[in-house]
Amino acid sequence: MYNMGDNTYMKQPKFMSIDTVIHFAQKLKRYCNANDLKCVYISFHGGEPLLASKQFYKDAVYSISSIMDGVDVIYVMQTNGTLLDEEWCQLLSQLNIQAGISIDGPKENHDIFRVYHDNKGSFDEVVKGINLRNTYGIGGVISVINIAISPEEFYAFYKSLNSPVINILLPDGHFENFPPRFEFFYNPFVTPYGDWLIELYNHWRNDRDENKPIISFFENIVGIILGLDKGDELIGKRKNGAICIETDGSIEVVDPLRICGEGFTRNNLNVDSNEISDILFLPLFDLFYNSHTILCNKCDACPVKDICGGGYLAHRYSKYNGFDNPSIYCKDLMKLITYIQNSIISDLPKDVISELEIDRLTYHEALTSIEENKILNNLSKDFLISFKE
Repeated sequence: MYNMGDNTYMKQPKFMSIDTVIHFAQKLKRYCNANDLKCVYISFHGGEPLLASKQFYKDAVYSISSIMDGVDVIYVMQTNGTLLDEEWCQLLSQLNIQAGISIDGPKENHDIFRVYHDNKGSFDEVVKGINLRNTYGIGGVISVINIAISPEEFYAFYKSLNSPVINILLPDGHFENFPPRFEFFYNPFVTPYGDWLIELYNHWRNDRDENKPIISFFENIVGIILGLDKGDELIGKRKNGAICIETDGSIEVVDPLRICGEGFTRNNLNVDSNEISDILFLPLFDLFYNSHTILCNKCDACPVKDICGGGYLAHRYSKYNGFDNPSIYCKDLMKLITYIQNSIISDLPKDVISELEIDRLTYHEALTSIEENKILNNLSKDFLISFKE
């Protein structure tokens, strides 16, 4: 989000004040009371959240927990792990903050993308942080997919980190800024990310190790296929009930949507003068919240839309059509989902298949089905196009 066109973060304070934390917690408690919410997640994010002081986290968690009395608050953090030391791990454990650490593959790959200001790679410090964090059992790892790494090497490397949970993300991008290997985007026979994910899925699926890690992305797809209430912002049909509180107290739609353009998520809402519920009236939040059900016509006709949910909203953007597009990863997700669904069917007894009403569907059958069943939905289309440049 910091290198794809939005520089508005440069106009904000680098750190959030405790006064802002308190104002946020007061408004959040009011929102929870009004909506009978008994549990919320609060994620400390960045930039790099460990650049804030240890005293900040002590004060923030104490203030939030005191104000949110009667509501269960689950604290999480996403960090690059380079600053983690024994004292930090003790504090995070004491405050019950689960820390996810970002690492993008083996050293030669990670150090291309995650560097210090002097261009030195950060791999060694990140692995040191992961190993230390593992002794406290306070989180998993997250990785942006790099298809230049073989799936076999990728899986072996992440298993070697001994992290119980691996979260994988598709590289950020949209129709104005494609990720690597999208030179054949409009060719349905070229699905580099789908093919890579299928191979990774097979390594994970066939792993009989009792310490086999959870790969949340795959577990979500499998769970949805089997009828479970699974999913997240990337996949499935769940509502996206996350908001972003910036360091100055601004209440915004989640910050990855900033990749769509300068000031894309900006508005006039702030915890000092607004209620949390005021964001519900913003069209962009309405779309984000319902992004797995407000879909373009192509997605509406897709036989795997209930599993895919159209993919991640930011990946659907173009300056000419707004969000009236499928995900740039549409074909890749479709190929992966049909493959996983058929692999599950192969393992199920016939009576279970009948009960779940699952039919075999190949990737090419899904492509054909879209063209045969496309129905024009002008209401959704007009709303999705309204976000164009």
